[in-house]
Amino acid sequence: MILRVFICVAVVLTAVSFTPSRVGLSRQRRAEGEARWVEETLKGLSPRERLGQMLVAPVQVEQATGERLEELKRQLTELGLGGVVVRGGTPETLAALTNELQRAARIPLLVGADYERGLRMQMKSAGTPFQNNMGVAAAGDPRAAFEQGKVTAQEARAVGVNWLFGPVADLNNNPDNPVINIRSFGEDPRRVAEFVAAAVRGTREGGALSTAKHFPGHGDTAVDSHIGLPTIQADRARLERLELVPFRAAVAAGVDSVMTAHIALPKLNGDELPATLSPKVTNDLLRRELKFDGLVVTDSLGMGAITKGFPGGEAAVRAIQAGADVALTPPELKASLDALEEAVRSGRLTGERVDESVRRILRAKYRLGLSERRTVDPQAVKNLVERRDAVESARRVAENSITLLRDGRGLLPLDRRRAASAAFVVVAADEDPEEGRTFVPQVQARVANARVLRADPKTTAAEYDALLAEATKAETVVVAAFVKRAAGKGTVALPERQAEFVRRLIATGRPVAVVAFSGPYLVRQLPDAAAFVVAYGIEDVAQEAAARVLFGDAPARGRLPVSVPGLFQAGAGIQTRAK
Repeated sequence: MILRVFICVAVVLTAVSFTPSRVGLSRQRRAEGEARWVEETLKGLSPRERLGQMLVAPVQVEQATGERLEELKRQLTELGLGGVVVRGGTPETLAALTNELQRAARIPLLVGADYERGLRMQMKSAGTPFQNNMGVAAAGDPRAAFEQGKVTAQEARAVGVNWLFGPVADLNNNPDNPVINIRSFGEDPRRVAEFVAAAVRGTREGGALSTAKHFPGHGDTAVDSHIGLPTIQADRARLERLELVPFRAAVAAGVDSVMTAHIALPKLNGDELPATLSPKVTNDLLRRELKFDGLVVTDSLGMGAITKGFPGGEAAVRAIQAGADVALTPPELKASLDALEEAVRSGRLTGERVDESVRRILRAKYRLGLSERRTVDPQAVKNLVERRDAVESARRVAENSITLLRDGRGLLPLDRRRAASAAFVVVAADEDPEEGRTFVPQVQARVANARVLRADPKTTAAEYDALLAEATKAETVVVAAFVKRAAGKGTVALPERQAEFVRRLIATGRPVAVVAFSGPYLVRQLPDAAAFVVAYGIEDVAQEAAARVLFGDAPARGRLPVSVPGLFQAGAGIQTRAK
């Protein structure tokens, strides 16, 4: 036994003693192989094909069939596009589609996706069910952000996606922000930086490109950039103290790409130009001062903040001039490519500037291993997506995120008697079947003959009166308020008619507990509720977690990652025990 241990130790020591030189040699060979592939590939591209590498096309997976698929493949080859951004589908259909697109392209494709909270952000019913970022921060452990990044990257690579547009590095320091909100880890720059850095490291360990967004910070705005151009009145000192802190942490953690924001910063730039199109933001601040040399990608050039002021291909030209490497989903791909080609001819862009970006793009593709293998194994998808251990871990994080902000009458957790005599009212702000589809069955599984009522955008004034009369027959009322955060919606508040209905319920004197399946700022509309719980999203995983806390199957552990002006400070949260 002693001899065996000695031999084992000797082998380990020998391995360790030779590791540095082997690692150094391996790194050198990788660097040489990378440089060789990048330069040979670049040399084989025409000037127009080089510009094509800087453009990324949108793909709706369900629609990419038949003639549409053939047209997409023609675009890839004729325009020489560098990548695609995918939405929707199932793991199986997406894996099949990315394989077909990769085979059609002469140069391997970057395949990007907005999987900020995992594949379910786009697929709805497939992928590990992660909580939104604000909920992850409410649960309190940055290691959860690392695991979420890692698992999401692994699942993404399994279906052919290699570039993740996350983590969100914005501080949500404006309660009226309709576009960031629960996508942010919070408002405290140092705390957010911890979670962002952890998510970057996890994403990279999982094998995908990570993206910190939206530079230099999209949190302090009340305008949705999908609709119009927000203006942030922050000077350089304020940015340095707040918004830039998480981005610096992302760069230090090795983030692969940074996405620029469609926001105006007049005190920084001296003009109303969107940051995406501003050399002062990309070249001066991000490249020179933060010393970031990875990929710079624009936010979608199809958003209202850009299209209203820069139609056609002008936005793509301006973005590349400003220092971006990739123009993301311009609304007119061919027009954008033509405009870029004309910009080179006229001298607005130089060939050297274009090659600088194309080299970065090719380096990213090489580091993803796409030079050796660009397709995925469709048979392996089922084993790699929604692994049991990942699903259980994600559910625990969601459970730990549920935040009890107020419980003045000691309503929660609901005991058996109070639950049996309660009315459960689902108030759905949107026509989305996800709103209540898990919460209601969770209630019904625990309460025999549960009294469940529902109000939605189609509910009439007379129906609200009837709901009020029915709900007030109960001893206790639990309101499950659902507000979906959606691009272009412009708000994360309950419609006023619905908010007024809940206020009327509260005014009856019945004890009302509100569970906010949205951001925590909803409490401003309902400040007099006896109890208030925040679940940080409408997703099924949040609905299940909130039900477990509501009925005492799990304790309330969450802490608020943001402040609600005049009501709660960051860090608020009543801790309870499970029954």
